[in-house]
Amino acid sequence: MSTRSMLFAALLFSALPAVADVSLLVPFASKHYGCNSSKHHCDFEQFNPGLGAEWSPQEYPWGRPIVRGAVYRDSAKQTAYYAAAGWRKDFNVAGDFKMGVGIYGGYLNGSDHNGFAALPFVSLGYKKLSFEVGYGDSKLGHHKHKENVDHVLTFNARYDF
Repeated sequence: MSTRSMLFAALLFSALPAVADVSLLVPFASKHYGCNSSKHHCDFEQFNPGLGAEWSPQEYPWGRPIVRGAVYRDSAKQTAYYAAAGWRKDFNVAGDFKMGVGIYGGYLNGSDHNGFAALPFVSLGYKKLSFEVGYGDSKLGHHKHKENVDHVLTFNARYDF
């Protein structure tokens, strides 16, 4: 990423909280299940660093509509990106601790896929920081891995400004 792109991203992220509710997304890992190593190459990169943002107009009693976008290094060590819309709801558990659920879907280019994809997720958070675990079922067509992968878990950090 060039210096100009990084400066533009920094200015954009600093201005967005004035417009609505904005969160910083940091994709960082994935875990693949169900690959038969005797038949397929199952050497996936499990560390998937990236950067993205989530925008929401506001919180409603039923949750919050969200728009997300991110760029990350996928499990094939290639650059991947997505732009998606969805919904998430956080529940206060005790004090500043919260748990949440959500789903988003949209355009994914990467992770051996180019087209529509959807990802349900759960989250666990404290104050403004949350960790999300997403679930992808490759057998339902979400991913088109040449390897025989049954399930993929994704791991993402979210910081709410």
